[in-house]
This record gives sequence, structure tokens and C-alpha cells, in this order.
Amino acid sequence: MKHALPILLATSLICHAADVLELKNGQRRPGKIVSTDEKFIRLEIEIPNPSAQVPPPVVSTAIPRADVQAIDFAPATDREAVVRSAGVQDIPALEAYWSKFSLWLEMPRSPAGSIACALGNALLATKERPNAKRALELFTLVEEKAWQSSDKARAREGRLRAMTATGKAAQAIEEAKKLADETEDPEILIEANYLMAQATAKELQAFLKENPRWNIDPYVIDERHRLHNRALELYLYPALFFGSEKEKSARGLWGAVEVYRLSAKNAHEADLPDSGKSLTNLAMETSRDIITLYPTTPESKLATEFLASLTPDQLTTNFENEAREELKESGETSSASPSPSPENSPTPKTERVKKNKKNETK
Repeated sequence: MKHALPILLATSLICHAADVLELKNGQRRPGKIVSTDEKFIRLEIEIPNPSAQVPPPVVSTAIPRADVQAIDFAPATDREAVVRSAGVQDIPALEAYWSKFSLWLEMPRSPAGSIACALGNALLATKERPNAKRALELFTLVEEKAWQSSDKARAREGRLRAMTATGKAAQAIEEAKKLADETEDPEILIEANYLMAQATAKELQAFLKENPRWNIDPYVIDERHRLHNRALELYLYPALFFGSEKEKSARGLWGAVEVYRLSAKNAHEADLPDSGKSLTNLAMETSRDIITLYPTTPESKLATEFLASLTPDQLTTNFENEAREELKESGETSSASPSPSPENSPTPKTERVKKNKKNETK
């Protein structure tokens, strides 16, 4: 009889238990987790009662944490929906879920890691420095202690963004360079390349300010082309290879638009009107790509505003092929834009990158 009660309880609660503890000896203990500390997990278990008139009695039991292999937490549709949306408006709910699950970050099958990453992303979306600092702490914690490798990867990508948002851009860029060589994770590669693209674009801006007439100085021409082409290659990476990543592809394409506009402005200042026109044309075509492929993104709004600033003659001219040919003469990377649609096969994407590499040698 001494084994009858545990067996009866486990059998009767499997259908409606809130949480199920999987023990290292293979047993499964269903119940409702009410508290935990470093040593014990406390469960509330309802004892079956044949009488519908009387509420079933509840017993409490403590199970050593060291005996627990994993926990299947009760499904929660509301929690899962909030984690998926992870917007600024979801921060209060995510904070509540994190408060509840943070103690389970290292426990296999716990949702704590995904909750923390969602909360970190929502905090970054506020663009407020204190929230970015908190996001950095969350991502760092998940990367160090989460049980699931996918959560660690998401946290690493988020940490790079949080480092930039908290004024640690130089450190983030150095780490991004290492990660780009070491990882094959798409999300991490996209974020690492984006950080390096931003850094390269800043280098290009500084270079053009210091060398406004680079086109007549044979000692700096190659460096100007290298910076221009490298910034485009990095910005366009998600659109060329992971076009289904809508937000990140649109973000990268808009970065390319800004590179084209920067170089176009410099071309006009350097008395290179044809090159400036071609670069502006490429900026316009890439903006059209953003609006067509990723209409719901913030970058689509920016692209629309940019197109609205152009003259009617510019907007009605089909100049893409002309622009590409003109820029080949000046060493610009023109083959990287506009972006392919997400449905395109990888073959044309690979050819675009090969052309980029070829242009870099000019």
C-alpha cells in the first residue's frame, strides 16, 4: 500500500496537471509548481475525490531539484503569443512572465530563455538607454546560462545590438568580426554583418570628408572603392541570402540606399555629375525594392519619403541598366542592387556576390 498513493496520484493527474516534473530516475510527477529554492521544488497535487459536491483536497510535496531532469511547463497560449509579438506594448506582460520563470533559465524545456530574449528585444525597441542596458544584461545572462542552444544564439545576436545601443559600438564591431568568421548561424551572421556595415559606412563618410576629390588622387582611389563596395556587400547580405528575414533585409537595403546617397552627394561635390546621377538612380531603385518587397517595414516609409523628394522626371525614368553600365566604368558596385525577391533561387544571388568581389579588385 505504501506505493499506491503516488501511483494513483500520477495516474489521475496526467490529463489535467499544470506542470510535469521529469525525474532522473525516469518517473514523471504531475502537479502545480507553487515555489522553488536552491534545493527543493514544491508541488501542489489534487487528490481524486469521487464526490462532486466536495472540492478535491490538495496535498503539497517537495521534490529535490537535484532529482529533476526537466520540466514540462503547462502550455500557455497567452504567454506564447506575447513572446512571439514581443513589442514595446508587451513589456509589462513579458516582465511578469520573466519574474515567474527566471529561476528556471537553466532547467531543460523551460521557456525562460525565449521569454528573456523577447523581453530584451522589446526593451531595445523603446530606444531608451536604460532599457538598452537592461536588455544587455538579459541577453548576457541567457547566453551564459540558458539550457537551449537556440536561445543562446538569439541572445548573442541581441547582445550585439544591445552593446551598440549602450555606447559600446566599437567593442560590438570587434566581436562581430570574430563571430562572422566563427559562426554559421544566420541570425548572428546577419547582425554581425550589419554592425560591420555601419562601421564601414562611417569609415566611408570620414574618408569622403577628408578626401573630397578622391577621384583625382591615385593613392586613395582604391580605398574609396573598397569602402563603398564593402559597405554595400555587408548591408545587402540579408536581402541576397535571407530575403525572407523581412525586417533585417529591409534594414540592410535602406543602409545601401544611404551609401548610394552619400556617394552621390560626394560625386556632385567632386564635379562628377554623371556618377552622381547614376548613384541617385540606384538609391531610387533600391528604395522601390524596399516598398515592393517589404511594404510593412519602417524602412518602407523612409523609402517612400525619399522617393517623394525626387523630381517627376527622375521618378518616371527607367535607368537601372544605364546606371549599372555607367558605374562599371567608375569602379562602383552596381550589381548588388536592387535586391532579389525572397523566392529567387540562390544561383543569381551567388552571381551578384561574385560580381561584387570582382568590382572590389578594381
